[in-house]
Amino acid sequence: MFALLGEDITLPCGIPSIESCSSVNWNMAEEFQSIAEVVKAGKVTAPSLNALRLGLLKDCSLKINHLELNDARLYSCDSGTLTSSVSLQILEVTERSTPAVGTIELHCFLNIYKGLAPCNNKGIHIKWRTGDNTPLNGKRFKFENPSECFSKLIITKKLTDHHRKWKCQLTQNDTVKATISYTTTIKDGLEEVFAAVGESVSLSCSDTSSLGVSVRGKWAVGERTLTDEMSPHKGQTEAFHVNEDSSLVISKVSALHAGDYQCSDSTDQQKVFNKIRLHTLDVTSERGPGGDNLTLTCVLTCTKECGKDINLTWSGGSQNSWQSRLMNVNNSLINRLFLPVLSMTSDELICFVHRESDVMASKKWHTVHPLQTPAWVALPLALLICITAGGPYVYTKRKQHKDAGNEQSSIEMTHVYEVIQDANQEELQEQRQTKRAAVATTDSFYDLLQAVN
Repeated sequence: MFALLGEDITLPCGIPSIESCSSVNWNMAEEFQSIAEVVKAGKVTAPSLNALRLGLLKDCSLKINHLELNDARLYSCDSGTLTSSVSLQILEVTERSTPAVGTIELHCFLNIYKGLAPCNNKGIHIKWRTGDNTPLNGKRFKFENPSECFSKLIITKKLTDHHRKWKCQLTQNDTVKATISYTTTIKDGLEEVFAAVGESVSLSCSDTSSLGVSVRGKWAVGERTLTDEMSPHKGQTEAFHVNEDSSLVISKVSALHAGDYQCSDSTDQQKVFNKIRLHTLDVTSERGPGGDNLTLTCVLTCTKECGKDINLTWSGGSQNSWQSRLMNVNNSLINRLFLPVLSMTSDELICFVHRESDVMASKKWHTVHPLQTPAWVALPLALLICITAGGPYVYTKRKQHKDAGNEQSSIEMTHVYEVIQDANQEELQEQRQTKRAAVATTDSFYDLLQAVN
């Protein structure tokens, strides 16, 4: 079994038809091939593993809470007549403290196979992934695998690797057994954050005082000090507010919020806690001449020039008639998607921003087929109204010209027209009443025509 530090795990006894756990003993292997007893006659007896973290369940399984590195052992469950064993192995990630100049070196391994120790597990593979679990690719990444249970990731360092998350994934027979994350910290580094326009984003101050004392952070963007602009009582403006942990929250992101943010000690501005470069992602639409084509524009607004490792892609819907074009203009990365309106259906299109194959943010846009819009749905009903209301009106005019002296007929036809107009007003308020009013109006008009003729 595979697990991570700090997790809770249950080791199955694996012996069938156990009548009572009072006859079950749990042992674990220690150094020099010695055996330590952890459960005897159904009761926890192991002081060395901290008995408060151990428990025997009703099915005689052994539960270990808050895993520690020393818990990675070979355990055996003994019923007196049968014995079953389970090997508990813990996946770890460490960072080498003295890597080559300009690099970051991460090691991922199963605890008992640290270094070049041979791996006895069959079908085991360790792979490195991005923060969103896609394969890690790029020229600045190098992988070394001394054994199947040990892997190195060597990264050519960038300032924007600050507070970046990397994942190590362990599989056995192509089944994921454990995944562990590691976040790198770069001295004087710059954290990159991507946010979609209209959404909320939180920027961490990352105040880590060596004395463990909470220090209030002071925020600035470029040369503008945000904290000074905020209310001293509420600590917020319409766009920004600061949480108790000094993180800065932008409640509704716009393209204008892209910039370099810095959180520093409010009493010592030379002491910088965190630097963040915020990029914003937005999607807009525009119809071409005649309304036959639609252009969707996905724009990533960067603080400065967008890096070469950043890309924009579209997904979703039917891509048979798509045409897209990627451009890098000043401090913006633009990807335009050209769609024929007649080929569109009700789909959800999504623009993704990638950084070295890692999805950093996305923005959705919903397409609606013209025949499915409320205007098109209401068109037949509108035509019915026009025909129903227009017929009597035309007939009234003709009747007036034919017999101007027939005042009684003119009054009757005017009354019918007013009734129809009233029905139309009701129809705009309630669709159910519309149909009834239209039918009633048509019948009345038909009866009136018969009377006039």
